[in-house]
Amino acid sequence: MKPETAHLKRQARHKIILDAARRCFEEKGLHGTTMAYVASEAGLSVGQVYRIFDSKEEIIEEIVSEIISARVKKMLEDNHDLHNKAAILSGLSFAYSDSRRDDYLLMEINAESTRNPRLRQILKKADDRLKQEGGKLMRMSHPQLTDDNVQLISEFIAVLTEGALYRQGLQDEFAHKTDMRDLYLAVFEFIFHKNTLNNEHPSD
Repeated sequence: MKPETAHLKRQARHKIILDAARRCFEEKGLHGTTMAYVASEAGLSVGQVYRIFDSKEEIIEEIVSEIISARVKKMLEDNHDLHNKAAILSGLSFAYSDSRRDDYLLMEINAESTRNPRLRQILKKADDRLKQEGGKLMRMSHPQLTDDNVQLISEFIAVLTEGALYRQGLQDEFAHKTDMRDLYLAVFEFIFHKNTLNNEHPSD
């Protein structure tokens, strides 16, 4: 087999395994999914799966990397659009087509990471990447913010985002989403346009 053909075949198998793993995680849960289940779902032997991925954690790391890449892409497209961010946080819109599916998987990985240090490392790496990209956009839109300000706001928005995702899972039919969006916008206005983090008093 030509090297080019072998590479394309490996790439195709790589995607098949990742897609199969996602389906297994959704059906059986993270803890209940084994490499044998993934292989069966992918229509491959266990050995074929292990020739691509050394472990389930390596598959999870690749999936998390894909999710973060999608989020960074959306972040760059939005270019610090706070109105859209508020709409997403309130549940009025989605970040991208598979965002809710990704959200639930990340929440499960986060829960499992309390027992698995490798998963904790994977999530920490993903979190650092999101904050780094978000920080770049923040500095471009709000050059008055110091590095400490950016780090603080990044953490605050991460807390808002993760809390909102959890609440949306519990209260999907919440009736006051528009009011919540306006409340998020007021919070963003306070943070980014009142210069409160630069020890300046908000304008009247």
